Amino acid sequence: MQELLLGSGCPWPAPRYVESTGSTNVDALAGARAGAIEGTCFVAGEQTAGRGRRGRTWVSDPGAGLWCSTVVGAGRDATRVPIAAGLAVVDAARELSGPRLSIKWPNDVLAAGGGKIAGILVEAAPEAVIAGIGINVDHPPEALPDPRATSWFAETGHHPDRSEVLAVLLVNLHRRLGEPLGELLADYRRCSSTIGASVRVLLPGGEELTGTAEDVDESGHLLVRTGESLRTIIAGDVIHATIQR
Repeated sequence: MQELLLGSGCPWPAPRYVESTGSTNVDALAGARAGAIEGTCFVAGEQTAGRGRRGRTWVSDPGAGLWCSTVVGAGRDATRVPIAAGLAVVDAARELSGPRLSIKWPNDVLAAGGGKIAGILVEAAPEAVIAGIGINVDHPPEALPDPRATSWFAETGHHPDRSEVLAVLLVNLHRRLGEPLGELLADYRRCSSTIGASVRVLLPGGEELTGTAEDVDESGHLLVRTGESLRTIIAGDVIHATIQR
């Protein structure tokens, strides 16, 4: 793995792998507090207490996916990390002839048919920003944890080498984090399945709104047109009216 990273110009250290853990995000934060340098990636064959956004459970079956969390320097702009992480997943699939992917705001990566193939959870702490990425890799269709989910294998009929997927993912995450914000946002807009879609947004306080997702701003917030108003959505659950995901 170290040779794969260095051969692609990525100076990050080799990932740290364990067969099973509670949460790779928790491990990465503990590692950062213990002095782990930027780019240190914590990977698990299984998560027993994986987390999604807003405290939800992220199912991480043993040996079926890629569950990893990477330490990003505390000095990084945390708003660009989820944008870079989503693009890195899309980049990796493209480079490895995997499924065609798009990004659903705020933190999902979808296959062409709208099924969720990956999720991102970015957490910021004084010591570091943690970029958590979970990808469904080897699940057969009948074993997927949610009817709205999909996997690399379900989309392509191919079981990729997860070490290769991880290496390419990290190389692209490193590259994307170093890009100017304007370039990052331009690529994000091109890869977004939310921008331009009719959406229903469920806000944290219980409010619900419908409209058209027009853009993202420089902080990665979603801009939704509701009648004559343009609302800035900082956090919320987005449902694409066109694909009901």
